[in-house]
Amino acid sequence: MSIKITKLLTKTQNTILSAAFILAFASGINAILGFVKARLLAVHFGVSNSLAIFYTADKVPNLIYTVLIVGAISTVFIPVFTTLLKKDEKEAFKVASSIMIATFILFFILGTLVFIFSEPIMRILAVGTFSPEEIKVGSNLIRIMIASQLFLIAGSLITSILQSFKYFLIPAFAPIIYNIGIILGTVLLSNKIGIYGPAVGVSFGALFHFLVQTPILKKTKFRFFLKLDFQNRSFRKMFSLVPPRIVGSLTWNLIDTIQNSIALLISAQSAVFLKFASQLQSFPVSLIGLSMAAAMLPTLSAQEREDNMETFKQTLLTSFHQTMYLVMPISAILLVLRVPAIRIVFGVSSFPWEATVKTAHTLAFFAISIFAQSAIYLFSRAFYALKDTITPLIAAVATSLINVLLSLLFVLKLNLGVWSIAFAFSVSSIINASILFLVLNKKVGGFNFKSLFIPFTKISWATAFMGIALWIPLRCLDQFVFDTTRTIYLLALTFIAGTSGLVTYFFLTKWLKVSEVELFYKLVRKLKPKPSMVTPETLANDKNGKSAFS
Repeated sequence: MSIKITKLLTKTQNTILSAAFILAFASGINAILGFVKARLLAVHFGVSNSLAIFYTADKVPNLIYTVLIVGAISTVFIPVFTTLLKKDEKEAFKVASSIMIATFILFFILGTLVFIFSEPIMRILAVGTFSPEEIKVGSNLIRIMIASQLFLIAGSLITSILQSFKYFLIPAFAPIIYNIGIILGTVLLSNKIGIYGPAVGVSFGALFHFLVQTPILKKTKFRFFLKLDFQNRSFRKMFSLVPPRIVGSLTWNLIDTIQNSIALLISAQSAVFLKFASQLQSFPVSLIGLSMAAAMLPTLSAQEREDNMETFKQTLLTSFHQTMYLVMPISAILLVLRVPAIRIVFGVSSFPWEATVKTAHTLAFFAISIFAQSAIYLFSRAFYALKDTITPLIAAVATSLINVLLSLLFVLKLNLGVWSIAFAFSVSSIINASILFLVLNKKVGGFNFKSLFIPFTKISWATAFMGIALWIPLRCLDQFVFDTTRTIYLLALTFIAGTSGLVTYFFLTKWLKVSEVELFYKLVRKLKPKPSMVTPETLANDKNGKSAFS
C-alpha cells in the first residue's frame, strides 16, 4: 500500500488537463482551508482593529514574496529552464542555481530593510487609522512574518523546478501545508498571545511548505551549484526577463496594499470586509484560472520553442474556453448567492449582520470580473511563453493606475462605501484582459474569431440564464419557505438554488453544443477503473496527434 502511495505522489503529470486537475484539486482544498482560516480569525478577533492590523501588516512580507517568486521567478524560470533541460541538463542546473542564489541575496537585502523600518512602514500603511500601540503591534507582526519568508521563497523555488519536470502533485499540496500551519497557530496560540498567534503560524507554515517538497526534489537529480555566474548567457537571458515581471508584480501588489489603505480611510472594519470579499471571489480564479495557466505554461513554452504557432494558438484557445466554462458559473453563484455565501463562510457571532451585508455587497462587485481575472492569467502566461514580459507589464501598470484613480474618486470624492473599491478593481481587470488579448492576437498572427467568440458567447448566455435560475428559488424560498436565520435552512436554500442554477447551466451548454461539456465527461471517465471508451475530438492535438489535454 505504501509503495502505491509513493508511486502516486512521485508520478509526473505530462498533459495540461491532468496537471490542471491536480492543481485545481489542491487549490480547492487550499481555498477551503483559507476560508477555515478566515473564519477562525473572525471567531477569535471578529471585526476588531486587531484583525485589520494583521491584514495590513501581512501586506508587506506578502508583497516581497509575490514580487520575487509569484510575479517574477516562477513565471520566467519555467520557460527558460525547460528549454535548457532539453539541451544541456547540467547547464540548466547551473542557471537555476544562479537564479536561486540571486533571489536569496535580493530577499536578504529587502527583508533586512523591512525588518529595520517596519514601524515607519506600518505607520504609512495605516493612514492615521491605528493608535501608536497598534502601530507597534503591526511592526512586530511584520518582523515575525518577514523572517518566515526565507523558507517560503526556498520552497517556491523548488516548486518551479519540480513543475518544470512536470511533478505537480507535491508542489500543489505544499500551500495546503502552509495554510495548516497558520490555522494551527491561530487555534493553539491566539488565546495565549493574541494576534501574534496567526503570525507565528505563518512561520511554521512556511517551514512545512519547504520541507514537504525536498524529498521529491531528489527524484529530479537536481544538482545545486554554489556559484553566482553572471557571465552565463542563459542566466543573463533569464535575468533580463525578470525586471519587467518584478515591476508588473510590484504594481499589482502595491495596488492591493493601496486598496487596503483606501479601505482604512473608510473604517478599520472596511479593510476586513474587503479582505474577506476578495478572498472569496479569488476562489474560482485560483482554483481554475491560475491552475489552468500554470499547467498550460510548460506546454506553450515547448510549442513556442518548436515554432508551432498554430498548435500554440489552439492550445491557448482550448485552455481559455475550458477556463471560461468553469469560472463563469461560479461567478454567477457568488453574484446571486452572495449573502448566503458570506454567512456560510464567515457567519460567526462576532461577525454581525451589518458586516455580512457590506462584505456581500463588495463580493458582488468583485464577482463581475472573475472571468477577466482568470483570462489575465492565461494571456499573461502566453506572453511569457513567447519570452515577452514587457507587454503584460505595460498593461498592468496602465490598468493599475486606472484602478487607484477610480478607487480614490469613489471613496474620497463621492464618499461611496468599500464596495466601490471592488468595482474599481473589476473595471481595471476587464480593461487589462482586453488589452492583453488584443496585443496577443496581433502577436500570434490572429486567432480564428469564429472559434474564439462562438463558444464564449454560448457560455455567456448559459451563465445569464443560470443567474435567473439561481435568483428565482433564492427569493421564493427565502420569503415563503425557509427561516434562514437558522443555519440548516440557510444551507438547504443555498443547496437548492445552487443545484437549480448548475442544472440549468449544464442543460443549456449541452443544448447549445458547447464542446467544453466534454471536459466533465473526460474527467468522469478518468475516475472510472476501466478504460475510457471514447476520447473527445474537440481538444487540441499536438504535432504527434496526441492531445495536450488528455
